[in-house]
Amino acid sequence: MSLNLEFNSAELFFYPLLESINDGILITDPINIVFINKAAAGILGVKPDDVLGKNAESFIPVLNPNLLLHDQEKLIKSVVYINHSEIMLTRGLITFKPASLACFIILQKRDHFVDEHMHLFLDYMENTMLKGRRQPEHELLDDHKGTARYCFNSIVGNNQSLVQQKDLASKAARTVSTVLITGESGTGKEMFAHAIHNLSPRRQGPFIKVNSAAVPEPLLESELFGYAEGAFTGALKEGKPGKFELAEQGTIFLDEIADMSPAMQAKLLRVLQEREVERVGGVNTTKVNVRVIAATNQDLPQLVTQNKFREDLFYRLNVIVLNLCPLRERTDDITQLSNAILLRLNKKLDTRVESISNEVLQHFALYNWPGNVRELENTIERAINICDGNIIYASHLPDHIVSNKTKPNLVKSSHTLEKILEQHEKEVISNTLQSCGGNKSQTAKTLDIHRSVLYRKMNKYNINI
Repeated sequence: MSLNLEFNSAELFFYPLLESINDGILITDPINIVFINKAAAGILGVKPDDVLGKNAESFIPVLNPNLLLHDQEKLIKSVVYINHSEIMLTRGLITFKPASLACFIILQKRDHFVDEHMHLFLDYMENTMLKGRRQPEHELLDDHKGTARYCFNSIVGNNQSLVQQKDLASKAARTVSTVLITGESGTGKEMFAHAIHNLSPRRQGPFIKVNSAAVPEPLLESELFGYAEGAFTGALKEGKPGKFELAEQGTIFLDEIADMSPAMQAKLLRVLQEREVERVGGVNTTKVNVRVIAATNQDLPQLVTQNKFREDLFYRLNVIVLNLCPLRERTDDITQLSNAILLRLNKKLDTRVESISNEVLQHFALYNWPGNVRELENTIERAINICDGNIIYASHLPDHIVSNKTKPNLVKSSHTLEKILEQHEKEVISNTLQSCGGNKSQTAKTLDIHRSVLYRKMNKYNINI
């Protein structure tokens, strides 16, 4: 079974061929599963519909996508144990350009493996599946085409709220429904938009970004919808397409959508309803086939009640809603996030800072992070620039993060990060229990944990209410 991709006739023949093979076959992109045959589903003990679009590493933990990406010329073989069975796992990667990657994974219960299987599939992939999809280099670099850089693996963290939003976003990616992403500035709304596009059937199409707050109001209409020949003084003779036309067969990401004026909201509503645009100064309309992802850091329902945002546009956008929580509400991800950011910045800045001290992580865990993940990244980048050695210490942090005035509850650095987080967890549970009048079922529901987990933690922290 395959994800709903835009197949050509060769691919329609190719997938039934793979279904007839007794060995398990998966195809990823190269991270997420886009095809799985019945044999592979049987070996993994899953239903095909439950794994399509999901991270392959979630079902085969020994997979390491980074290993494939760094060693593209080799077939990687290993023996793994899946559901108490010894399985020969073989994988190989085809790449034309970074935007066009595909990986085959073969699962065999037999003791032997014939490399010709893989070579046959790889040859077929190169000659048929990806033929015609390869984007010329100038298209990949063309800003008008637009490319999405991030996938769901780029979104770091195991916080329950974040995982739930990633799961909802990955399900939404399978369709072309409109998605509204809400959250404070710096929580990763644009990264989610990139990831949704890259997992969607439209990932071979353009990903066009528009920041509604950054474009002056008089120019926003022509930016979105384009303009016709002679529309205004200085206009190009042949006119110019707008972002909606450039996003044809792809995705348009409308950031800071709450900053649009009422007049522009009305025009956008018409485009979303009729799926057609009329260029500024034009007389004809053009049909567009575009998926819309919108984002805002404002409370749209409240703006609707204040007559600052159109109610009809709100309900047009309010199809699938992702609510990204601020960093201060997922401090359990601080260490993982910080280390991932450090690795990324080392590559970007060509530096060799190896680690972040526990003392720094303690300050990070207790700081409020009004700028969220973006502020955390800026803080680490600053520390890298002023760090003389290969470890980031508290002395490399801005004063407002380590100041006792702003952090009166900061514990001594001799306490481990684990102890600090446990103390915070104890306080959250105690406060929630009190606000729920001691009702444990309501407390567990409020904290979004199972009641047995709540009882276990109450026992651990000796909480008696």
